[in-house]
Amino acid sequence: MRMLMTVQMDTEAANRAIQDGSLAQLMDSTVERFKPESIYFSTFAGRRTMYVVFDLDEPARMIEIAEPLFMGLKAKIDFAPAMSPDDVRQGVSRLPR
Repeated sequence: MRMLMTVQMDTEAANRAIQDGSLAQLMDSTVERFKPESIYFSTFAGRRTMYVVFDLDEPARMIEIAEPLFMGLKAKIDFAPAMSPDDVRQGVSRLPR
C-alpha cells in the first residue's frame, strides 16, 4: 500500500545530526532501506519536516522504517495511506450510482 510518512524532526537533535554528519547518513540509510518513491523536505509548524512516499508491503516494516528516525532525530512520525489519481478514479468508479 502506498503510504505517506511525515517526519517532524526535533530541532536540537537535528542540529546535532547536521553538525556531526549523521543526518546525511540517516537520510542515505533511509533511502537504501526501503527505496521510497519520493522524499521532500520542508517545514511544518516550525520544525524541519520530511515527507516520504513509499510502498508499505507489510505493516511490521513500519517499525524498521521509523525507529532509526525516532532514535536519531527524536522525530514525531505519522503514517497515512496515500492514493494516486488512478487510485481515486478506481475508488470513485466503485461507488453506487
